[in-house]
Amino acid sequence: MLNDKQIKEIADSLLPTFIPKNDAETELTFNFTVPPNHTYKVWYEKRQTAWSFVKFEKVQIQK
Repeated sequence: MLNDKQIKEIADSLLPTFIPKNDAETELTFNFTVPPNHTYKVWYEKRQTAWSFVKFEKVQIQK
């Protein structure tokens, strides 16, 4: 299992892929999976011109 800092670092590295094309958007969420089976949902908020990490939660995937 990853620690909070690692989850944020991974999410920050993936963030550019998910930034909305609409500049008026101020919130975004996305999921990512770390092998073998750890999935996380992350939230960001746009503060002025920069996206800031807000929180995350571990997602339970049903088999």
